[in-house]
Amino acid sequence: MTIVSRKQREFQRREEDILDAALVLLSQSNWESVTVEQISQAAEVGKGTVYTHFSGKEELYFRLMHRFHRGLLHRLRNQESDADVLRYIRHSFELVFEFHLENSEYRYVVDHCKRVDFRERADASWHSTFKEIDEATREWSRPLVESAIKQGLIEKRSFEELDTGIHACIDGAIAMLWASKDWFEYGDDDQIIKSATSFMMAGLIGKA
Repeated sequence: MTIVSRKQREFQRREEDILDAALVLLSQSNWESVTVEQISQAAEVGKGTVYTHFSGKEELYFRLMHRFHRGLLHRLRNQESDADVLRYIRHSFELVFEFHLENSEYRYVVDHCKRVDFRERADASWHSTFKEIDEATREWSRPLVESAIKQGLIEKRSFEELDTGIHACIDGAIAMLWASKDWFEYGDDDQIIKSATSFMMAGLIGKA
């Protein structure tokens, strides 16, 4: 068992405080103009302390993105089991949407980290971390999909094909859920979740 010293605990707590302060500022409409100095003031630490923990604002985006997806994967892995694999998959889709709604303060951070220019600037280690998250998510979802195919509940196709389609639909539905109601008029959150989930289940099953 690894023993964490008090100094290490304080360092980790300060780092989380900085991330929390950054998230509050980056969740607001003026998020693109937020500075490291403003983040340090919100976290009640010196600007130099922020740079002790993070290389700059881009790393703060990355670390928040990582925290968000780590939380989502934890939620998926720890949901109540269900012997009915299709019902379990449906519930997982709903859970993904609900998690995004519950954590909508991450909206601008997630969108920023998906941008091509951010990915191009990202440190190589960040790419490895993104890849690890993607692989861990697939390790969780692949057995579910393959089990449903084996039971004849889903039309036989490659996991990669199904995974790509699912991600495309989820990303689109999340954009709708996170959009302002002034810009999107196809129904409330519950209706969007219901419609998107039913559409994905029909596409996943693949039978007329």
